[in-house]
Amino acid sequence: MVLSPEDVEAVARRTVELLHGEQRTTFRLVDARELAVLLGVQPNFVYAHATELGAMRLGSGQKARIRFDVDRARQALAARRQRQPIRSRRNGAAAR
Repeated sequence: MVLSPEDVEAVARRTVELLHGEQRTTFRLVDARELAVLLGVQPNFVYAHATELGAMRLGSGQKARIRFDVDRARQALAARRQRQPIRSRRNGAAAR
């Protein structure tokens, strides 16, 4: 198993949290379909934004399974929503 730079960063962040006595509410790894349900998005959105949502590969190769830390993915989605204006579904224009 080879850790990606994102995996190393997640381990480092968690280590710092533990050293500072910070408590996370949960640490739970889920697959893309379960994450989609929890976030209220479609599974294809989760796959398209897997890196941004903190995907962790289990194994190597093209078909390696991916899992997500629910808290990390929620934080990434919230940050994404803050950066992007809400768009109208009708014509793609920014909502007022």
